[in-house]
Formats: sequence, structure tokens, C-alpha cells
Amino acid sequence: MLLIGYLYGITSERRLARELSLNLGYRWFLGYDFDQPTPDHSVLSKARARFGPEVFETFFRRSIDLCREAGLLEEGPVYVDSTLIQASAAVDSMVRKEDRAQPPLSIEEYVQRLYTENEPATEDEGPPPRPGPSLRRHRGSPSRYPRPNQELQSTTDPEATLVNRPEFGRHLAYKAHVAVAGRRGQVITAAVATTGATADEHLLAEVLWQHRRLSRLGVPEVVADAKYGTGPNYLYLDQAGIPAFIPTTRFGNQHTGVWGREHFTWLPEEDAYLCAAGQKLRRYANLQRTQRVQYRAPKGACVACPFRSQCAPSGIERALHRSWALDLVEAAQDRIAGPKGKRRMTERKTYIEGTFGLAKELHGLRRTRFRGRRRVQIQLWLTVAAMNIKRAVRRMTVGGRPAAPALLLSRLLTALVKGLVSSASTSVSKA
Repeated sequence: MLLIGYLYGITSERRLARELSLNLGYRWFLGYDFDQPTPDHSVLSKARARFGPEVFETFFRRSIDLCREAGLLEEGPVYVDSTLIQASAAVDSMVRKEDRAQPPLSIEEYVQRLYTENEPATEDEGPPPRPGPSLRRHRGSPSRYPRPNQELQSTTDPEATLVNRPEFGRHLAYKAHVAVAGRRGQVITAAVATTGATADEHLLAEVLWQHRRLSRLGVPEVVADAKYGTGPNYLYLDQAGIPAFIPTTRFGNQHTGVWGREHFTWLPEEDAYLCAAGQKLRRYANLQRTQRVQYRAPKGACVACPFRSQCAPSGIERALHRSWALDLVEAAQDRIAGPKGKRRMTERKTYIEGTFGLAKELHGLRRTRFRGRRRVQIQLWLTVAAMNIKRAVRRMTVGGRPAAPALLLSRLLTALVKGLVSSASTSVSKA
């Protein structure tokens, strides 16, 4: 039942149960005769609670195996990216976390505090402020914004976090981190659901580990966008021996008018930078937290420098920061600038962004069906499993000719359910 819902993008389980009772194709697929009653929609929610996430992950892993049998899965570049999924909760449902933690006041206590803590209104006063937590700037401190996800929490879905993107708007959301691989990037080999505020760069190692574990393939190359281009990720991939086709992340304002690193000459033999005035910026500190090395000019050298207005307007000794992974970053940029790198970046847009488009338009991933990260992870596994199965069916043939999709899908489902039943039995026995 769940597979039918995800294959055809039926996002409502009540609607799915109604269509199962009316659609003869669905009845045949599930093995129900004309006069047999079909299951109620509540069966699906009970099954999710009884099976647990392990069964649905097994289902996803078996969809990857079907793609391998169909000849779609082969070792090659792994494309990684993420997309936002709108949560089934409104922004207006957010309240302060301490308000949720404290028990509500009784009616008598509330009325007493209402009269003792509020002065009587005067005629000159304007309308009362709008109730609820404010997401605007704090009064009296125009430069300080509140941090909504640290201070506020949704009463409808506490695990959903607030995100604000120009193309997405301001919504409570989750995030799907996905890896695709295989022939023309047709197989989804990893899918991890997190809160919407989780930074992409922190999930690269997790997604690649899931890819290796579920597909049983190596990672000869990684292709991703600039969100993953951080120093720790370059160092991790270098230690693993994986070439990276990832542009570097640019932090902060790059147009301040002050000279950047490009106006300094790197002297690798002396481990120093040479400025335009001939001064050497030598190693000053090794910053463990940011994984950078700070280089600084001699004390007082920038006060009378002729390039002070362009290089050090404050007159304080000029300092530069060099990432531990700068050599790896420059190697990745050279790799991307080549013909192979340009081809890989074009493939990334086609393969993984096309996958997200299909998942949202045809399989209901634009919005979460459930609340809570654990249930959203199940939705993500079922969505990508349905997409893998459709691609395997399209690829498979019988006797050298394309087989009927319904026949192939029935055979594939039989193979899937054999492993699913054993996994479910193990999960229930453990529970």
C-alpha cells in the first residue's frame, strides 16, 4: 500500500485507502479480489510504529540492489546535494522554549497576574501589540537579531526548524541530504533527513558513509556545490584519498575595498607572506578551532606604510589567515577548471537537481507527510526507494524485450517483500 502511494504521489493515506478499494489495478497488485475489503488507512500508521525505521531502511537498500541487478549501478562519481522540505507546521505555532517547558498557569493565577502586572490602559495608548514571539530585531539593539531556532520551538512539530530562503520563503522545514551514483546518476544511494537549519557541510561525511554502506561501492570522486567546500571537508576527502570536485565556500563580505590575499605573495620556503611594501607577514598563531594559521606583519610596520589606506586602514598590523586545507582548495579549483571538472559540475545539476525535481513534483517530497525527524526519515526512504524501483523497472527486460511494467513491478515487489517480512519479524521480536 505504501509503495503505491509513493509511486503515484498520493500524499494522503486516507485518500490512498479509498483509491485502493476502487482501483482494480491496485486491487490486483495487492492481491485483493472484488468482494474483499481493503485495509483501513490506520493500518499504515500502526505498521510504521511496529516496524521501526530499520525495516524501511532495508526496503530502501533492496531498491538499490534492484538497480544493481538492472545494470544501473556501477562505481563512479558520487553526486551530493540537499533540498528543503516544508514541514507540516506553521510559523505561527512557534513559542518560546521556556514557555513550553513551564506548566500553564491556572485561571485564578492568570487573572491575578493580569491585573497586578499590567497598568490600566489610558485613552492615548495605541492598539495592543500583536501576541506571540517576535522574529524581528530586538528594540534598543538594532544590530542584534534573535536566533529563532535557539529561542523558539513549534508546538505542532518541535523538531522542525525555521529557515528563510529567497526561493523558499520563511517556513518550518526539514532537509533531505541525498547522494546519487551509477550510470548517468540514476540510482539514489543515500538519503539522510535532518532539521532544516542543519548546515550541508556537516553532513558530507555521513552521506558518503551511508553510500558506501548501502550500495557496497567505493567513492572514486565526489561532486558537490560550494556549500560543501569547507576546509574540514577538503581535509577529510584528502585523508580518504577521494578527489573532490567542490568549489570553495566564500564567507563574509568579499567587497570591503581592503586588499585580500591576492595582493600578497606566498613564500613557501619561509612560511610567510610578502606584502606590496616589502614587509613579511610571518606565522603568528595556529588557530585550532577554525583550522587556520594566522600571519601578521611586524609591530608598527603598517603605521607609515604608503599602502595603508588600501591594506590596513586602521593602522594595526595587517594579518592574514591561511587555511590548513588551502593547498587542497587550490588543487580542487584547478580540477574544476579543467574539461573533466566542467563536465562533472554540469552532470551534478542534471542528475541530482533533476532527482529533487522529480521527487517533489511526482512523489510528494515538497512537503512532509508526518511530524518528527524520525517519521520524515521514513518518508524520505520510501520516496527514494519508489524512484529507484521505477528506474529499475524501466531498465529491466524479459527475453530481450521490455517487459510489462506491472508484471516487472509485481516480480520486484515479491523479491522486496521476502526481505521486508524477515526484517519486520526481527524488529518486532526485538521490541
